[in-house]
Amino acid sequence: MSQTTPDQRPQHEQADQGEQPVLARIGMYMYPNMTMLDVLGPHQVLGLCPGIEVFTFARTTEPVKTDTGATIVPDHGFDDLPEFDVLLVGGGPNAHSEMTDQKVLDTLIRVGDQARYVTSVCSGSLILAAAGLLDGYKANTHWAYREVLATFPEVELADGRVVIDRNRMTGGGVTAGIDFSFALIGLLAGDETASLIQLLCEYNPAPPYNTGHPDVAPEQLVTTAQGFVRSMAPQLFARLGQTV
Repeated sequence: MSQTTPDQRPQHEQADQGEQPVLARIGMYMYPNMTMLDVLGPHQVLGLCPGIEVFTFARTTEPVKTDTGATIVPDHGFDDLPEFDVLLVGGGPNAHSEMTDQKVLDTLIRVGDQARYVTSVCSGSLILAAAGLLDGYKANTHWAYREVLATFPEVELADGRVVIDRNRMTGGGVTAGIDFSFALIGLLAGDETASLIQLLCEYNPAPPYNTGHPDVAPEQLVTTAQGFVRSMAPQLFARLGQTV
């Protein structure tokens, strides 16, 4: 798989005559206790796009238990990874284990260096940052982990539910993975296709409560939520006292 920029390779390869050309193959990394919607949300949306192939991978093909107890069987392990064009790393309550596992980092570096796009949802950006794959790029993460992402000095913390900087794309927390997916389809297949799939998914958010971000939620609720997050990931927030 050659190293290229997005403009140099508009599609992965030409399919046989009469078949849908393969626009991109997307590999989604999974790990224990991750937030399944960070991967399954994009998997659902991206998998509907003609020409986009999606698969999951993990350290091995053993079932992965997510943070809410659902179990998912990855399509591939590190030892049998096929070539792909887009790397997607989801987040979870505590990504510390992935950020400190050298085999994980080495694998993500290897595939990330060859990918057309390197992407993440939620705190998956912390894993990319630990691998050095966001050095020199703007990026975002779940609002509660922004301070942690800021401890990586080579990463430029940015605002936005979806942040695109050249061939890096990072989404905010959990549900932002849906917005992220439509934006990625727009890049890979065009705005018309992305708009059609958004309509097919009836993606027309109307949240019953206006508390989905600290900018609009009551201060006490934000404080409670932040305390909950920090209790689940003490190793990550310990970084705040270790940086200069």
